Amino acid sequence: MNLEEENKEKRKDIPLTTEEWLTFFFFPFQSNKGLLDTNTFNKTEEKRFDGFGFDKKNEQASQARTLGILSYAIVFMVILIILNW
Repeated sequence: MNLEEENKEKRKDIPLTTEEWLTFFFFPFQSNKGLLDTNTFNKTEEKRFDGFGFDKKNEQASQARTLGILSYAIVFMVILIILNW
């Protein structure tokens, strides 16, 4: 196996950094309006992950987005329950 093939194999198992994970968690929505252009950032990162073969990062980004959406939904429901109390 040559160096390029070894690097491709290593890239498949590299996890998201804490900063990347938090970005996908706190900004899971695809929005390109407003102060933060999260749509462009998320798409750029996904293209980079696909282009360089970061399979684990793709999976973790998807999981972080799902957990982010769930957490926003839970917070929203808790606020509704508190306001209706």
